[in-house]
Amino acid sequence: MGLKRREFLQQAGRMLAAIGISEALWLRLGDRYLEALAQPTARKLALLVGVDKYPDSPMRGCVTDVELQRELLIYRFGFVPSDILTLTDAQATRENIETAFVTHLSEQAKPGDVVVFHFSGCGSRVSLAESPGIMQNSLVPADDVLPLLANRGVNDILEETLLLLVRSLATENAIAILDTSYTYPGFSKNGNFRIRSRPRPTIGEPSLAELTFAEGVKSRPNLRPAATVLAAAANSQIAAEQEWNGFTAGLFTYALAQTLWWATPASSFSVSFSRAAGNVEQITELSQQPQILNHDLTAPLAVNFSNLMFNSPAADGAVTAVEEGGKTVHLWLGGLSPGVLECCAGSVFALDSSEGDRLLLRGRTGLSAKAQVLDGFYRTNRQLTAGELVREEIRVLPRNIGLTVALDSGLERIERVDATSAFATVPQVAAVGSEQPADCRFGRVPETSLAETVSAHEPGLIQSRYGLFSLAQILIPDTQGDGGEAVKVAVQRLTPQLKALQAGKLLRLTVNEGSSRLKVRAVLATLAPQALAVGQREPVRAGGDYRLEPLRGESEKSVRSRILSVEKGSHFQYVLYNDSDRPVYFAVFGSDSAGRLSVLGPEGKDAVGVMSRAIAPGENLTVPAAGAVGWAVSGSIGLAETLIIFSESPFAQTLAAIEAEMQQTRDALPIRVLLNPLNVARAVLEDLHAASIPGVQKVGISTDDLALDVNVWATLSFVYRVV
Repeated sequence: MGLKRREFLQQAGRMLAAIGISEALWLRLGDRYLEALAQPTARKLALLVGVDKYPDSPMRGCVTDVELQRELLIYRFGFVPSDILTLTDAQATRENIETAFVTHLSEQAKPGDVVVFHFSGCGSRVSLAESPGIMQNSLVPADDVLPLLANRGVNDILEETLLLLVRSLATENAIAILDTSYTYPGFSKNGNFRIRSRPRPTIGEPSLAELTFAEGVKSRPNLRPAATVLAAAANSQIAAEQEWNGFTAGLFTYALAQTLWWATPASSFSVSFSRAAGNVEQITELSQQPQILNHDLTAPLAVNFSNLMFNSPAADGAVTAVEEGGKTVHLWLGGLSPGVLECCAGSVFALDSSEGDRLLLRGRTGLSAKAQVLDGFYRTNRQLTAGELVREEIRVLPRNIGLTVALDSGLERIERVDATSAFATVPQVAAVGSEQPADCRFGRVPETSLAETVSAHEPGLIQSRYGLFSLAQILIPDTQGDGGEAVKVAVQRLTPQLKALQAGKLLRLTVNEGSSRLKVRAVLATLAPQALAVGQREPVRAGGDYRLEPLRGESEKSVRSRILSVEKGSHFQYVLYNDSDRPVYFAVFGSDSAGRLSVLGPEGKDAVGVMSRAIAPGENLTVPAAGAVGWAVSGSIGLAETLIIFSESPFAQTLAAIEAEMQQTRDALPIRVLLNPLNVARAVLEDLHAASIPGVQKVGISTDDLALDVNVWATLSFVYRVV
């Protein structure tokens, strides 16, 4: 094994040691995986299943999930298209799925091959006739049937059958990905999410054909002791899909695919999975927590995706077709975040296969886009080909990005009319229907939530009130009003919170951990009750040669949250590193569960002023300052976020906006709550735009929108839960 690969495995081993996997074991396993994948006879096989068209529970994003996985496997991991079999909608019957697994995977896979099985659709639970009352998880195929009292047989595939199939494969490099859930909560929608579980209590039993098939698989010789499964949620939780602008997809599949597009060999799969799981947990506010399931605690994680593309660069997508003599290309952009994808018209992408051609994105439909090859400084005049990877270079954002509020379906018609009219008076805030893509929701606060805020001695005070909710239908703290409040009055009252949420949206659109080339990083450390490094972030493409310190972690088998929990009142700080060859400036913003935006600096009352001071090359800076008591965790219980923004240029407009309107917190800590956060967020974008002018001019585009060069800034996000 070459030195480069050995160094990679050693680094990954140190990180995995923090979650209970010894470095020595990892090195042995990593050697074996890489050697197997390097064999010319090694093959990569996949069976991808997605069902949207159920008889009584239609989904919308399961077929999109299949497309997400297929494009990822072909363009990012080198699967041959003919080795990927897809079954969607009517094709995905119980018999077809199990037959395809046997003929496409079991009969073709050889030792050392890689096998991926993916299922997106509804899940359920069934009972066995010989074990009444004991429920087993099952996958619902397209030929779902309604069980009757006289005939309780259903066409479900037992989860146990699938695990047996994976264990029966000749290769140990096999993994199953299940974007489904088994528990029906009594409703098929939750806020902006559609739940992937069969929408009825089941009295069903597996069919005789299913039981017979399972027994046949169980009797096969040489079954492996365990099957590795990536599950979209814990066993008792729900898995959901969401509609974005132009497409619907499973929260888990989209997050996992996006993370793997810009994974690098230097990041182990456990790191990529944790990032994807954290994204899902943040969107759903911990109501959906993806899992790695492996029933053999001594077995390694099968298929480390990072090994499949050892020399492949991180990417945001790929060229899928070339037309008009090479002047126009079609792109698949599965590596972009939903927010950036929605705003990406006019953005510029570079091809990783050369230092030349640049692509100007002209239009987008869902996750596909059409781009024009730019003439000018970078043009190489070579013929572009399908399969070339692309990466974001210039991020173009409109200057008028607003906030979209979905009106809850529980509102009466007159309430929706009044709300639509009231929101129309708030600049850059628009109201849409309950199921349309949105940033937050407006509706009545349930009495159960109100009861928590009203004294038990005054039950008569519980009246209908209005408030703002997350997309997961969780009340945003401090947004509920008084009982009997009119809709228009509620919207007026909520305007400051709406502006704060809009400001947070703008700042999150600068997050570019997957595309930035700036060599910076940040480490989060708790100071009390225990001094401990608990989180770290760095751009995946920066190519730093520093070693990451092992962090506190948990076993791959853990079902706990991937989002850090921090007790209210505890203290922590950030250490900001500049590993580049030039000075960098920084700004640190915090957002609590109510959406309030704060700015954080390293030193007392001069906290804001030090943002004009650069971090020298090779140096680091602690925020708050080393030796200080740290940043005290405050605000409402729930999810909070810190955004650390690095730039090669000073934050001149940001500093001016902060100084113009700010509020010093009562304690002596260096935190200032922003009274006009929207002005500050807009100033940040303008500062990054100004820093990007040389790079934008070099590419040769002209736009009235904001154009941000990923080479000159990096925004890193830390999400944690206040408990």
